Amino acid sequence: MQLTMIILVLYLNGSVIEFMGHHENSAGWERMGMSGCLQMKRTLKRNGWKDNSAGTTRYACEKRTVELKNNWEGNEIVASIIK
Repeated sequence: MQLTMIILVLYLNGSVIEFMGHHENSAGWERMGMSGCLQMKRTLKRNGWKDNSAGTTRYACEKRTVELKNNWEGNEIVASIIK
């Protein structure tokens, strides 16, 4: 299934290395949305992540078209970025 949603993307030298669009909270497994994405980015920063000053490694919250699938637990996850 394809869908446009907000995801957290890790870039290394301009290439996408990792991405996520869901997280687990007290209500269960859910899509992040912009507020959840920014919250995850702040948490990463508090735990020591720093964007590289040259811009070669960075996290970004972006609206992207993605392909969704279910993981082994039956939870919806982002399988790939379409555009």
